[in-house]
Amino acid sequence: MSTDEHKVWVLDDDISHHTLERLGDARRLAKALACKVGVLLVGRERRDTARLWEHGADRVLEAVSDATGPATRAATAVRYLLPLKPRLVLAAGTPDGREWAARLAVRAGWHLCSPSLLAEVTRGELSVTVLSASGRHCRKVTVAPNETAVLTLKPGVAESTTPVPGRRGDVELCEPAAADETVSVEATIPPDPRTVDIRYADRLVAGGRGLGNPEGFTALRRLADHLHAGIAASRVAVDLGWIERERQVGQTGRTVTPELYVACGISGASHHLAGMAEARHIIAINNDPEAPIFRVAHLGLVADLYPVMEALEKRFSAKAKG
Repeated sequence: MSTDEHKVWVLDDDISHHTLERLGDARRLAKALACKVGVLLVGRERRDTARLWEHGADRVLEAVSDATGPATRAATAVRYLLPLKPRLVLAAGTPDGREWAARLAVRAGWHLCSPSLLAEVTRGELSVTVLSASGRHCRKVTVAPNETAVLTLKPGVAESTTPVPGRRGDVELCEPAAADETVSVEATIPPDPRTVDIRYADRLVAGGRGLGNPEGFTALRRLADHLHAGIAASRVAVDLGWIERERQVGQTGRTVTPELYVACGISGASHHLAGMAEARHIIAINNDPEAPIFRVAHLGLVADLYPVMEALEKRFSAKAKG
């Protein structure tokens, strides 16, 4: 297989669910562009690439080194991707992914589209929808046939494909490019879920009018602590003064895409659903069986909120004690 066929590439330093999301978008774009999909992994250890093949990769380049800082990752991507003249390179919309994408775009002279919402091919023309830093505005960028676009996609924006068990492709071990690292990472400190911006929280427990009063958020915080989750809220709870506005989810608040979103006493008005419907797992607790929140929930409990929270607290406390 000619390497020139691989025109859509995914970059990562590990293989996660978010890697597979971008790989799903890469697969769909490659089909529209009549080309193949490659994945470049630059990390500290070998990875099991079986999931990459099953989710659409045709070729994997894997560079392993103890020194895999941002300069090394960028230099390695330039060394192996620049000669291939790809149309699209999809990087993670994380801090590390955005830095990798920016360094690559500058060194290779490619078009950086960050953060991106969508790439599509219409009548043979490739275009990218690029978001503003606030996420409230977007613009469409047309990518010329002789141009390469480097995109960053936040977790939850792309969508993985259905895996094909047994599918295999080409894998190649390659030497990482040497580069002077001006910054060395000694340790990674996870964010405090109590204080992290809700847009970047992996788990959120959200409260609405159904809490009944501002003291309800005290009980909600206890549940959130057990789940190592942040606190979010509906617009009604914020307007009532029960919690600070930066915790508001929805069209007039913030859009979130956590791994877990627990909606407690939130009916699910359309403006709220617009801000959280893309969460990977949604659990809703509400005593109204007709509440719109149940339309997007993966698990719904029609019940009074406080007895459920008390039962959950007891279960978590018992588990913590062993």
